[in-house]
Amino acid sequence: MLKHLVTAALVGTIVSTTGCDLLKPKLDQGKLEGLVRSLLEREQIKIDSLSCPSDQPADKGHTFECLAVCQGIEVHFKMEVIDDSGTVMATPRSHTVVVKSVESEIADDLRKLGHSVQSIDCHGEVWVSVPGAVATCDILDEAGAKYLWTAEFSDDRGTHTHKIEPV
Repeated sequence: MLKHLVTAALVGTIVSTTGCDLLKPKLDQGKLEGLVRSLLEREQIKIDSLSCPSDQPADKGHTFECLAVCQGIEVHFKMEVIDDSGTVMATPRSHTVVVKSVESEIADDLRKLGHSVQSIDCHGEVWVSVPGAVATCDILDEAGAKYLWTAEFSDDRGTHTHKIEPV
């Protein structure tokens, strides 16, 4: 089981009263994007692009999605207005796995084979846990032997099976 997932939600009040209709507040698109950015940066995940839709009403119960792209991987966020003040909760739709957090699991797998890790290259900083998604890491042991660690996700909560094989 992966030990570190981005599953937390961030909450922030994000109302803008700009525009023609001051009686119907809209959510501030820049602040929405800032909320998602804060969640990802807290996990030290680099963001390639980030977009939230404009002109979203600040009505309690209103939901929509923002999309972040992190090293080419799409990470969708459910955005929900949770009160009449325009407070928004941002929650990743699927668990986002911080790759750095699996390195100890990979090292444990290699130790079970009687070797220690010299280097691990997991090709990026983040994986998104969706059923059927496969993630791989190239491993070099202390003697220079190469291995491939492969994980396959079985759900959107980070549950996976994995194997390590010599290359």
